[in-house]
Amino acid sequence: MNTVTSDQPASPACDDDRDRGSSIPLLDPYVRGELIAIRPRTVVDFGAGVGRMGTICRDVLGDDVQLTAIEGYPRAITPLRDSGIYDNVVHSLIETWVDENNAPFDVAIYGDVLEHVSRRQCFRVIRRTLRFARHVIVNVPLRNLYQDAILDNPLEEHKGYLTEKCFDKRFVIREKHLATAGEGYAKLNCWIVGVRHKWTYRSIKQSLKESLLMHGGRRAKALLDRM
Repeated sequence: MNTVTSDQPASPACDDDRDRGSSIPLLDPYVRGELIAIRPRTVVDFGAGVGRMGTICRDVLGDDVQLTAIEGYPRAITPLRDSGIYDNVVHSLIETWVDENNAPFDVAIYGDVLEHVSRRQCFRVIRRTLRFARHVIVNVPLRNLYQDAILDNPLEEHKGYLTEKCFDKRFVIREKHLATAGEGYAKLNCWIVGVRHKWTYRSIKQSLKESLLMHGGRRAKALLDRM
């Protein structure tokens, strides 16, 4: 795991970009490095906004990657489709799409989007995403820097109070980076590859049972039936 601190100031996005869901590019170099390491063939970009993460994917991976954008703000859909960055653009809320999707992806990217849902929804969405994506890349501001809805886009409101520890205790993290852009402003990039399981008596018992059935065959099944 890497923890990196950057003191480089971030330049704010313009108002026109913000109302369509843009973000500060402070963590972009880490996303590029993670994509280079993974070399995915399929990527889903959640909360695509103005297409920043999609542009990075194209820069790093070229035409060898199949890109899908998921975006909840209606006014962003046509510009995303017209940009030519994505192979597929879907108008949907993240929480809805992850429950309905059955297609596998090599990488799922959440670029400055999870702070716009509740804390509980954030972690549920990541866990659900790990069922169909081998790698999940998350960029998120920490400790909920206040932001209300912007212009006519209610999805820009910040709802989730997130900390570094929130992710550490819930997920298996391959790589992690912290970056700051001035006092009180911190952002987290993490490359998630799994869920940390809470081991209980019931879960241990179930795991042992499944192991016995896998390796013991009919004898193990007969023994377990008598128990």
